Amino acid sequence: AIAAGVSIVVAINKMDLQGADVERIKGDLAAKDLTPEDWGGNIQMVPVSALHGDGVDKLLEAVVLESELLELKAHYEGQAQGVVIESELDKFRGAVATLLVQNGTLKIGDMVVCGSAIGKVKSIISSDGSKLKSAEPSFAVEILGLSSVPDAGETFQVVKNDKEAREIAEFRESKIKDRKVLKQRDESLGNIFESMGQSDKKALNVILKSDVAGTSEAIVAAMSDIGNDDASIKVVASGVGGISESDANLALATESIILGFNVRSDSAAKKIVESEDLILSYHSIIYELIDEVKARLSGLLDPIVKEEIVGIAEVLEVFNSPKFGQVAGCMVEDGSILKNKPVRVLRDDVVIHQGELDSLRRFKDDIGEVKSGTECGIGIKNYKDIRPGDKIEVFDRKEEAQSI
Repeated sequence: AIAAGVSIVVAINKMDLQGADVERIKGDLAAKDLTPEDWGGNIQMVPVSALHGDGVDKLLEAVVLESELLELKAHYEGQAQGVVIESELDKFRGAVATLLVQNGTLKIGDMVVCGSAIGKVKSIISSDGSKLKSAEPSFAVEILGLSSVPDAGETFQVVKNDKEAREIAEFRESKIKDRKVLKQRDESLGNIFESMGQSDKKALNVILKSDVAGTSEAIVAAMSDIGNDDASIKVVASGVGGISESDANLALATESIILGFNVRSDSAAKKIVESEDLILSYHSIIYELIDEVKARLSGLLDPIVKEEIVGIAEVLEVFNSPKFGQVAGCMVEDGSILKNKPVRVLRDDVVIHQGELDSLRRFKDDIGEVKSGTECGIGIKNYKDIRPGDKIEVFDRKEEAQSI
């Protein structure tokens, strides 16, 4: 919003909760260059409670005041134009787009182009669900009658006839295809360079389907922030509507997981998912979906192997045994010496050998553990260069799962 030069009014919600701290929120926002009016800035911030309705009137007044300061004006006459706020594929109504009229007047029967989608306006529905015959500037309305679901953020305009609408839509469609080709080329080049330096980097392929375009954009943006130098998310495809057979086939071909947000798969897609054992999960809360993606991406990472020193013994004397060969008489200085753990031999604090124990004895008994402050005899398998003063270090390796 700052980069676009758009006016900002902040609603600080959930003020009904115990411990809600308005000043702390203002401080966090001020750190993002949004300075409140009462702190000497020019950003209106209104505490509200959506649950109880507190502060909503003040919020509306703040929006009206901001619009008056901007002296916003629009042309009521002529063909309507504006922007697509949201869109979805309704099971019963088909493609539905929420439009914000910025200029002109939108009427039932108008031929509309929204991005690459076209159609004749069959119905105009206001925010309260009532049907309208027309919508003037500043109205946000739902319209029915489009051929496909437009992307949120696309501009719309009313044109004279069907022929003009198709020409505009085809031109925009060709531009979209050109951008996709360029994007694929850039991605392939980027992957080549990336693979040259990071051949072991893992990727989780994702196909996302959601109920509305805005939600899809928000989830894709959130997933783009997930990952590190070892693993990342690759969104193979995203779109609006139910999970179809083509989505399942794409997931099979690209080894992707399928995520559905407030949508379900059709019977054809379900058969492919079950027969090919694909991963398909449904969600209705964004942060739960993101948590699943993080968990699955973390599962791709190799575990971190950490070494832990279990015990250290100092060699006091070296003996030759006809049965065990060279045996080091030791005093355990720290921790415990365990027979089934790997060992290192250190001389002047430098590792000179790594191997495993051949024998661990105390007096004549063969034992499995000797604790600190106790003497013992240690034999190391396939190593015959132990000297007094050397230290024998027993260690253990533990694997820890990485997390994103």
